[in-house]
Amino acid sequence: MKFNIQAIKTNSRKVYDILLRYTRCTFGELENLCNMASTDLCMAILQLLREKKIEQVSENQGNVYYRLALATA
Repeated sequence: MKFNIQAIKTNSRKVYDILLRYTRCTFGELENLCNMASTDLCMAILQLLREKKIEQVSENQGNVYYRLALATA
C-alpha cells in the first residue's frame, strides 16, 4: 500500500491545531472535530506520535486521550 505523505502531513497539522485549542481529546472527538475518516486520522496521529509532538495517555478507567507532548527538562 502506498501512502500519500503530503496528505498525512496536512492531516497531522489539522490534528495538531485542534489539540492546540483543546487540553485533550479522544479518538472519537478528534474524528468529529477534524472531520476525517478513521484511517486518515490514524495516519495523522501516528505521524505526530513519531515526531513526538503529541502523546497518548490513558486516564479515568482506561480512556485513551491525545494531547500535546509535554516538554521535558
